[in-house]
Amino acid sequence: MRQLFLLIAILFASSIHTTNAHSSQPRKKVGLVLSGGGAQGMAHIGAIKLIEEAGIPIDYVVGTSMGSIIGGLYAIGYTPEQMDSMVRKQDWSFLLSDRISRTDKNMAERETDEKYVISVPFSKNTIQNVTGGLIKGQNISNLFSELTLGYHDSIDFNRLPIPYACVSENIANGEEYVFHKGVLSTAMRASMAIPGVFTPVRLDSMVLIDGGVVNNYPVNVAKQMGADVIIGVDVQSDLKPANELENAGAILGQLIDLMGQEQYLQNVKESNVHIKVNVKGYSAASFNQVAVDSLIHRGLLAAEENWNALMQLKREIGLQENYQPKRMVTYEPVQWIMIKDIHFDGLDEKDTEWVMKRCGLKENAFNNIERIEGATSIILANTDYSNISYQLLRNESGEYDVYYTLNKKNESRINLGVRFDSEEIASVLLNARTTLKSKLPAYISGTVRMGKQWGVQLAYGINPSPLSSLSLSYQYKYNDIDYHRLGMRSFTTTSSHHTSEISYHNVWLRNFRFGLGAKWELYNYGRFLHQVGNEGFEVDREYFFSYFANLHYETYDNAYFPSSGVRFHGTYSLNTDNFMEYKGYTPFSIVAGSFEGVIPITQRFSILPSVHGRLIFGKDIPFSKMNTMGGDIFEHYLPEQLPFVGTSQVQLMDNTLLIGGIKFRQRIGRIHYLTLAGNYALESNKIKNILIDKNMLGCALTYGMDSMFGPLEATLNYVNKSDDVGFYINLGYKF
Repeated sequence: MRQLFLLIAILFASSIHTTNAHSSQPRKKVGLVLSGGGAQGMAHIGAIKLIEEAGIPIDYVVGTSMGSIIGGLYAIGYTPEQMDSMVRKQDWSFLLSDRISRTDKNMAERETDEKYVISVPFSKNTIQNVTGGLIKGQNISNLFSELTLGYHDSIDFNRLPIPYACVSENIANGEEYVFHKGVLSTAMRASMAIPGVFTPVRLDSMVLIDGGVVNNYPVNVAKQMGADVIIGVDVQSDLKPANELENAGAILGQLIDLMGQEQYLQNVKESNVHIKVNVKGYSAASFNQVAVDSLIHRGLLAAEENWNALMQLKREIGLQENYQPKRMVTYEPVQWIMIKDIHFDGLDEKDTEWVMKRCGLKENAFNNIERIEGATSIILANTDYSNISYQLLRNESGEYDVYYTLNKKNESRINLGVRFDSEEIASVLLNARTTLKSKLPAYISGTVRMGKQWGVQLAYGINPSPLSSLSLSYQYKYNDIDYHRLGMRSFTTTSSHHTSEISYHNVWLRNFRFGLGAKWELYNYGRFLHQVGNEGFEVDREYFFSYFANLHYETYDNAYFPSSGVRFHGTYSLNTDNFMEYKGYTPFSIVAGSFEGVIPITQRFSILPSVHGRLIFGKDIPFSKMNTMGGDIFEHYLPEQLPFVGTSQVQLMDNTLLIGGIKFRQRIGRIHYLTLAGNYALESNKIKNILIDKNMLGCALTYGMDSMFGPLEATLNYVNKSDDVGFYINLGYKF
């Protein structure tokens, strides 16, 4: 019996030894390689989804360009589902630009942006700045910084949940540079710095650009890291035949692909599973919603076509077919962090003090938890700085230091606005502005408007503080206008309007602006032609000395097609002809105000109510100050002209004018809108008779598109005082 027990013990020990010996044999390490390709890299997300379903563990991730971004996020624990959701909700046109969010601009900046379609800086460094890259990449850098919170130290990428590397090129010597350590967001940004599009990333003595130029499918890097087998996802377009090389973009892309062709072909040979995604029909710039959805799906389909190869690879690395690896970590997005210190690179000493004061900082320290966006917004409100990016670096105590990089706005700019409509046909707005070197910040500005209604404006201003201005301006405007009364054409006249103004404006918290000032105006009228009935207007010249105050509040997220926010504007003016009186009597006063808002019912459908009014108090009200309305924007043609849906023409109204309106707007797709609008105008010479005197009803049906050149709108108009249905079309920002 003792011998039997001894035999069993020997067999059991042998079994344990054999099992341990077998289990101690390490499985082969798997490297996931993701190629570059711009927007085509969205396909990586779909491919990774299926690789995970196949149950193949990933031991290393290596990427180039867009592959470095998807790979970096995957390496720190983002799931394919999280990345899918993240890329779909992004505004890529904003991210791939240096535009500042409208909500982060002060009101003066918003008004400028909503007039000009092109803004070009000019200075002695203009050529140098442009050749460095059209886009500084501040918005995409900030996104990377936010998406990688928790990994902002200068770290060893081999210590990430999945060891990671990405490829860039140092154009100082033409050599490939592989990031194995550093700040993760910086590495991702450097790897996707497309030459001539994004400015390079300067790191130590290196000038780093997109790694796709030297190694767009870096299998060799994954092998150097220790990968035994390679799964590669390749989203590069095939080389184009001669008949498709017809433009500069296609030729440049082909040159870049050819530069790394030898390395690419060698890396394809060394891939155990090469998942080649069909990206035909899409380019590196296809970031629209439909393209993103299609490319993610194509990545999934390409991986499905390689399912058998993936299963074979799984067996080769020593895993059973039903094996599913346990996820090491899932990244949890960080919403709030503790900011310990804030640092400014590029701020003048004076402006540093101002920013610290506005941020509520003492000795560069936050005392409470703050959202990063909050501090950024305060700095963005400083009109002297733009192109703001930031990095977050975790300190020894586990809190974060924020490092802002700010660049002074170009001292001089040329702005161009172009507009086409069915009334003026074409109009152009050209502006040049330059900052003067003086003790107090100062500027001069010149603007020319060309079209049927043409004019010029010259302005000089100083900025006592970053958000306040004291300005002196002169404006000349020529008008040739058909006036209508109760929907019917009444007469036509031309006029020359001269205005000299001195004013003070201040902006509070970006959304409030108030102003005070005085102005002198002179109107010279031509003959009044085509009179219908006995209107009794024969005006030669009118002039005024006026004092005014105004208040403007606005929180719209989009100037022309808002989905949230409100807009309020109120003004009061006292009008004289000798600084004290008007025609020997008490000066006449004008009070005007408007309110517009958005009530979102669903994500796509909104109701927009509005109220506008203008009341004139006094005797012998001059023709040039009478109430007018028409068009869908304020001051459509004349100063203080109120908007009225249903007609784009100038409607002459009585001294008391109130307009109530409502719009029902449906968004179709991402940038298309269908709007049904109506408004009702009440007018009278006396406030007490406003409900019983004359009225006018107007309505309109509008198709609109929020295009890159400004709003495109086609409108059918109707007013109840006319039997005609009007048609109006407009393309471009309104000015």
